[in-house]
Amino acid sequence: MSMRDIICWAFLIFVSLLTTPLSAQIQMEITADTNRMMVGDQQKLIFTITCDPSITIGKIELDSITSMPGFELSEEKEWAEKATQMSRIMTKEITFMAFEPGEFTFPAVPYQYNYQGKDKIGFSRTWKLTVLPLNTSEPDIAPNKDIIEESFFFEKYKTTIFITAALILLAGLAYYLNKKFRRSIPEIELAEVTDPDVEALQALKSLRESGLWQNEDHKVFQTALSGILRLYLTRSLNIPALNSTSGEIVRYMKQLNMPDSMTETTDKALNIADLVKFANAQSRNEINFTFIGKVEKLVEEGAMLKSEKSKI
Repeated sequence: MSMRDIICWAFLIFVSLLTTPLSAQIQMEITADTNRMMVGDQQKLIFTITCDPSITIGKIELDSITSMPGFELSEEKEWAEKATQMSRIMTKEITFMAFEPGEFTFPAVPYQYNYQGKDKIGFSRTWKLTVLPLNTSEPDIAPNKDIIEESFFFEKYKTTIFITAALILLAGLAYYLNKKFRRSIPEIELAEVTDPDVEALQALKSLRESGLWQNEDHKVFQTALSGILRLYLTRSLNIPALNSTSGEIVRYMKQLNMPDSMTETTDKALNIADLVKFANAQSRNEINFTFIGKVEKLVEEGAMLKSEKSKI
């Protein structure tokens, strides 16, 4: 196996191992009109839960708000639900009134849910609220902003941060190994070519056996699967898939008159991966498992296509 092959496949394995499940298939966020309010004013909180369609939402414990001294719950609306093919989004509004000035720290709000037959409990982030006395001058009242005080940049982008860190570490390791490899092995061995079809099938087999397809966090699996597919298209079919968008890859395949079955599988596989990785959509375990087989068939069909062309 050449150094280039080692680096490419090590990348997929390294990222998969590093980005172990970082979050479940459910998250709740709390937003509000402001994090500074006057005594006697009303505050509206919006609870937003994004989850897999198979998850059943149970009870949300509002005691952390209703039991806080100086606050009174004035209105609580029912859940409003919006479902898509890949995810389920639920929102709930409550309104409370503040009667005492001061700095208040609200604890995390727990919520119950059922996933794959198991009852679980999740928590929102903690948040802070400043209640100002009636004699506060207007300049001292800050403009409205998100009630969540602590930064959630890392929470929101931690998967991207970990993958970026993995790429940086891998690049340094590859540079070191490349220099060492070139000094110790004759150049003729570096030119050895390995069948990309065989390597892709082996990578797909390892991905299936790893069990990543049934983890709660599907981003790790979809990153690995789309990486294997893009690498195969690049090395075996000379399609610039590593540096192209999903749409560009599909258009390029159509321009080359690739079989419709291969183009369709590529389109669907990359589209699902994009939705899961970038739109926080949720896939399903059975869909993940099925697409390992679909990509395997694509590789086998590509091998037959190359064999037929070589006979012409």
